[in-house]
Order: sequence, then structure tokens, then C-alpha cells
Amino acid sequence: GARPVVMHTWLALALALSPRSLSVRRRASAAQSRRCGPPVGAADVDIYGRAVLAPLEASASTAEPVVKVYSVHCSVNVAMPWSNKPQEESTGSGFTMRQQHDGQLVILTNAHCVADATYVEVRKAGDSQKHVAQVARIAHECDLATLTVSDDAFWEGVEPLEFGPMPSLQDEVSVVGYPEGGEGVSVTQGVVSRIEIQRYAHSGANLLAVQIDAAINPGNSGGPALNADGDVIGVAFQNQLDSQNIGYVIPAPIIAHYLVDDAPSDPRRPAGFPSLGIFWQALDNPQLRAYLGMEGRTGVRIRGVAPTAPAAALLRTGDVLLELDGHAIANDGSFAIGGQERLSFAHLIHLKFAHQTIGLRVLRAGEELELEVPVRPLQRLIPPTAYDEPLPYFIYAGLVFVPFVEPYLHEWGDDWQQDAPHELVQLVLSGAQSEAAEQPVLLSRVLPSPQTAGYLTLADRRVLSVNGERVLNLRQMHALVQRLQAECDHLAFEVQCVGGPAVIAIDTSTAEQEAKAILETYRIPAAASPDLCGQSET
Repeated sequence: GARPVVMHTWLALALALSPRSLSVRRRASAAQSRRCGPPVGAADVDIYGRAVLAPLEASASTAEPVVKVYSVHCSVNVAMPWSNKPQEESTGSGFTMRQQHDGQLVILTNAHCVADATYVEVRKAGDSQKHVAQVARIAHECDLATLTVSDDAFWEGVEPLEFGPMPSLQDEVSVVGYPEGGEGVSVTQGVVSRIEIQRYAHSGANLLAVQIDAAINPGNSGGPALNADGDVIGVAFQNQLDSQNIGYVIPAPIIAHYLVDDAPSDPRRPAGFPSLGIFWQALDNPQLRAYLGMEGRTGVRIRGVAPTAPAAALLRTGDVLLELDGHAIANDGSFAIGGQERLSFAHLIHLKFAHQTIGLRVLRAGEELELEVPVRPLQRLIPPTAYDEPLPYFIYAGLVFVPFVEPYLHEWGDDWQQDAPHELVQLVLSGAQSEAAEQPVLLSRVLPSPQTAGYLTLADRRVLSVNGERVLNLRQMHALVQRLQAECDHLAFEVQCVGGPAVIAIDTSTAEQEAKAILETYRIPAAASPDLCGQSET
């Protein structure tokens, strides 16, 4: 049977404002009167002279499903990870939904609304009470998070929203949320103006997004975008800087992937969106197509394969990718999804899950081949985010070593690509892993002391080696330093500089004593983060 129509105050308003057919307006009007009930009496008016409507008896259809999210954030200082940045507060939006796998009612919101959150509360529309919420699941890559509320009173009368189909261009949408500037729920309306791969500001990932011309302001993040039937077609999450009425919502395919994706190592985090791990070149030039023997076919040339990708064993540089899962790839790397819409072929890969395969048709040396290639999420050389978890570090004789994460460069401000050290910026923009565990280590600080005199200008540089042994990542480097400390008279750290590496030499006989004095002087609680301290004890 058909799902019963449940109408909420803001939804009835959105439908009434929409230039839809009379039947839709009648349905909205009927549902509104079911929700609000008749006026109490002719003399019962509010302070504005409006008729006061009698509240309905408690039922599952009376509670508003869009909630306001209050978060207290405290992020780590990426350059000095033993300390935190000042506490901040923010608000966002969310909405109730029912999980398919267990039927539990939860709240869906944006990950950036609760990133680094130490305390989260939610409040329903028209309710004065806030309820404590917990982050049950979070995916920073696609900017989505799931909240739970343990107080049963919060869920009384709550009717979850349902998800609708993928919208089409020019479809009408309503964005519901709690933008800054007031406490009440807000509804803005517009149409779908574009559907394509966009950069998600929170994580830097390039995933499918729907562009709408309804206003999405700070505080709207996490609220639902609804179609004309009141079904969710996306989650509001960002807007276009320096533009008016250009907002973006996370569409249903990305949300569906997040809801069912599981990481075996951590049930609170999805495994993520997979990648084929290829670098490709468009084949718009007819001379290049003739050189490759395309003969009327379309596709893109593979110019490289990531060494850590499963595809490295099956694909070769110079292969021409013709089809993905039966979809013909155009010379610009797009495929058709409708009469007037095209998307990057990367979206076909994003629809897969970790360790699934995708069907490829490639042209190699004039011969067409059909391959089944495994896909999985690939780690970037420099992780784009550093949320929710403590950042590891260790200090050796006044030298502070941290893993290189992109937020480290954000300390230079919005123009970090111009102002931060160019060698580090280049690693973020074009660096690639040569093996799975690789993550550069930075010398983030040189704490002034007699032993570090003359080394202060060498901070904010990548550590290349210790006593000639390559540094792979922070954990491996910490173990390397512990071993060499017991074996060598000096430790020589090579750090990256223009023209050739610089060397920092430390006398191991005085390093331990000097380290204790530095910790006391600078009030640092420990010489290493707890995870590395445990490593040294074993």
C-alpha cells in the first residue's frame, strides 16, 4: 500500500508556496488541518490576532523531524599535538530517519557540524528542551554523521522523513533548517540547477553533489532538501563563496552509500568511497586519437597507475579506457546519465564498495580487452583531515616530530597554498604514496635550548632520514630513533631543503637529560603521545 502522507508545518508552507497543481495544495491543506486541529474558539487568538489552533493528541505524526544541533568543539593543535585549540561552539541542523538494518530512529546531519565535538545537544522545532546526543557514526569524506539520543522522551511522537528519488534538473526543492540569525526553523525554496562532481569543502573529496538556487546559509548545514512530495533528496552542506543563492546538497546515492558502508576495523566509520587509482588524459585532440588507433571509438588515456592500487597489476600506462561497467566513456572522461546530463566516470567507481570489482573495456596496442579490476579506498600521501582523534607526536632533544596532515598547512591561513612552505604545499597537491604505510613526518618545532642552538630555522620541514635510514612514517621513525639512540653516538636527521637536505646532529649521550629539562621548561606532559609511549615500552 501507499505510504501515508505525514505533513509538518514547514512542509505544508513549502508546498503551499510551490506552483504545483491544486491536488497537491489540497493534500497539503488537509494534512495541515489534520496536524493542527481546529481553532479553540473565536476568542482564542495569539498576541498578533491569529487564531490559536488546538494541539492534537500525542501521535507519531505530530513531532517535527528537523532538529537543531548544538555542538561544542575542541580541535587538536596540529603543530603541538599535546595541546588543544580554544573551545568553540556552533549550531547546525539535522533530521530524523529510520535505519533500514535495525529500524532504529537516528538523526542524520553533516560531519562538519559535529567534527571534534566534545558535547552535542539537539532540540526539536517548537521544543524548549535540549537533549544530549552522541555521535554514533561519522564519515568526514562525504561530510555525513549519524547521531543518537538515549533519552526516550526525545523520540516520543517523532515521525522520520523518507528518502525520495534522485532529482532532475529544474525540479523544485525546499531546504529546511536553522540558519544563523534566529532560533526558529526556516524554509527556503529553489530548483535543481546542476548535478555533477563537486569538491566537498570539509574533506577535499570530489563526490557527486546537487547544486540548487535556494539559499543555504551557516546553520542550514545538515538540514534536509525536500522534493515536492516532502521526501528527502539530499542533505544541505555548503554554499558557493562570493555568490548569491548557490547552494549544494549531498544527494541520495552518496547518502545511501554512507548508510550501508562498513569498515571492519571501526563500526563508527565507513570504509569510504573506492578509487580505481588511475591518472588519465583526455583525448579531445583528433591527432592524438589517430595516433592511439581509436578508429571512431571514444575514451581516455591512462597515463599512470598508483602503486598502491589493485589496478596496478592489471592496467598499464598507455591503455585507453573505453567503458566502465558497460557505460561508454567520452573523450573528456564523462558518461551519459540522461538526455542532457553527463557525469565524470569517477562516479561509477564511487558507487562501488571496498574490494568489489568494476568491469573495464580497454584498448591496448590496438586490441580491446575486458577486465574485472578490484577497487578500494586509497589513502592520500597527505591525509586531508585530522578530526576526532588525537594526533601522535614525539619529542627528541627539543625536536618536535608530527605526522604531516593537510590541516598543518591551514595554520598559514586561507592563502596557505601561497604562504606555506612550497615544498610542503607541493606534497599536498601532487604527492602520491609509493607504498601503503607511507606518510611524511615533519619537524614542526625546534624548542630553543643549548642543544638545539642554530637549528631553529629548520622547523616546518619534512624529515627524510635518520642516520641514512629512510623515514616512512611517524611510528616507524619513533622505533628507528629508539634503536639508534642505543647504538650510535650521534643521530643525524636529514630535513628537506631547496637544493639539498640539511642535517641536524644530536649527541645521544646528553639527549635524554636534555629532553627532561625541555619538557619541564615548556610544560609538555610527555615526550611522546600515548600510542607511541606504549610502542616504546614493548
